[in-house]
Amino acid sequence: MKMLEVCNVSASLGGFRALDGVSLHVNRGELLGLIGTNGAGKSTLFSAITGYVPLESGAILFDGHDISGLAVYRRVRRGLARTFQVPREFSQLSVLHNMMAAAPDLSGERLLNLFLSPRRVAREEERAAERAHELLAFLNLARVANEPAGMLSGGQKKLLELGRLLMLEPRCILLDEPFAGVNPVLIGELSDRIQELNEKGMTVLIIEHNLEELARIVARMYVMDRGRVIAEGAPRDVLAQESVREAYMGGVI
Repeated sequence: MKMLEVCNVSASLGGFRALDGVSLHVNRGELLGLIGTNGAGKSTLFSAITGYVPLESGAILFDGHDISGLAVYRRVRRGLARTFQVPREFSQLSVLHNMMAAAPDLSGERLLNLFLSPRRVAREEERAAERAHELLAFLNLARVANEPAGMLSGGQKKLLELGRLLMLEPRCILLDEPFAGVNPVLIGELSDRIQELNEKGMTVLIIEHNLEELARIVARMYVMDRGRVIAEGAPRDVLAQESVREAYMGGVI
């Protein structure tokens, strides 16, 4: 069954047609890859799926429902969330507090509740802290929970970004270049965590330029070029196609 469907979507940025009739789907519980050169439209597609870029035509279906007109936060509440190429942590806050800041709908976010419902606020914050600690342990970040997030390595920041995403309790996650700028050891750790999430039922779509690592963990991938999908299938088959070789790396991949 399809979890996410992109149906003939087109969108422009500053007058430039960034997406031109894109269609693809992600099955429920699938770990899917999306590749293409810089400027192919991959990140713009993520932004269109999650509501940051308006559609000119086409539709986005999530779990069988058209979400094309929903605001970003409403898509998140339905269980669809994304990361960005560059982590956006609160550098001065601790890793733990970065995690807790991502917890949705806490009563303490409303000033009046701090005075009228202090026990409720405390209980919710305690539950959020417990969940944050669980996720930090899962991501092997427990040892730096009290360190400022700005002090983390690039790979650790990517892990933290994934953790903040998981605090939203999504059902489908879109990861934009999770391995970019990460050392090989942490690439392996990130990859393992992503696969574990998928094995537990999480639907995952990944944009990535590290073709070797991506091909190792996904069974199916799409290729984009100049705002269009030009290929789809098993990684080995897709990367062997002459059109993909020409579009992606000028014939050398």
